[in-house]
Amino acid sequence: MNNLGNSSQLVVGGLGVIIHELGHAIFAYLFGHKVTNVQLLNLNYRQSGALGSVDHRWNDRNVYQMLGNFFIGLAPYYMCSIALFLLQKYLLNAQFSISSLTQSLNINTTLSASMIFDSVLDNLKASFANASLGMIALYIVLTIMIASTGYDLSSNDLMTVNKGILPWVVTLLILGSIFYVLNVRTAVISGSVYFIAFSVLFMFHAIISIVLSMGVIKILGLVNVL
Repeated sequence: MNNLGNSSQLVVGGLGVIIHELGHAIFAYLFGHKVTNVQLLNLNYRQSGALGSVDHRWNDRNVYQMLGNFFIGLAPYYMCSIALFLLQKYLLNAQFSISSLTQSLNINTTLSASMIFDSVLDNLKASFANASLGMIALYIVLTIMIASTGYDLSSNDLMTVNKGILPWVVTLLILGSIFYVLNVRTAVISGSVYFIAFSVLFMFHAIISIVLSMGVIKILGLVNVL
């Protein structure tokens, strides 16, 4: 808004808003919430102040639905990252190379931030090396449109996440105790590490995309001023 004006939220960031709200809606359905209203993109956002919205209700006595709040609130983070990885795959013909990451996890179930960051950079480098200039330009444009707004979690999103944290803590403690007694700790730990590893991979990819979009939008803003 500061660099390109109010309309840029729809023109530049509209795609990101749609993916953001779509993520909320999909995860709400997956966790059995009653979705009462979905507005993927509000063209008259100046009146309500909301670019998009998803209204949903859940049963406070349903543990599964309560657990869903955590992922419903964070859904845009995962949906935007999945969208960007799909763009790499189909626009840039990327061949994801995560064998070193999974091999390391299989050997010692350790998590190295630098290793995951290197994996993201290697994928991006390989993708750009194998793609045409036209596809690279289209990928960058779509990345800016998604990352400029899609990853932005509102205060309501964070409140939804908070509603699911305590149920998850209690559930994990109970399940952890059961798995400990049944002596299946290795499988549980390995699965948890995989989930964390790929969440961090998404995070690094998100950071790179957000920095890219911020930089380009800032440059366009300076050009617009001149």
